[in-house]
Amino acid sequence: MATVSGFKKMNWFPKQSAWTEMEAARVKRRQMMDDFAASSNALAAGFQAAASIQIQGVGELAAQSAQARLQAKAKEMQAELEQKFAAFSKLA
Repeated sequence: MATVSGFKKMNWFPKQSAWTEMEAARVKRRQMMDDFAASSNALAAGFQAAASIQIQGVGELAAQSAQARLQAKAKEMQAELEQKFAAFSKLA
């Protein structure tokens, strides 16, 4: 079987002009830049949401802690008032 030397491609499709190749590369770069900007914006929004959720969670924990302290203080005051009332009722 004989081989043809120097045969690389069949040239079925016409070669694009340099201008067309440059424009295609420019469009591809623009698309890549837009994709990068979109993913960067999404990442920044995700970090912002995470920080907001963390701050909200810390605020909720602080509020729960304060509420627990106030409820404990209210129970102490109620117990103290009940003791004073019990002493009053013995006098009457």
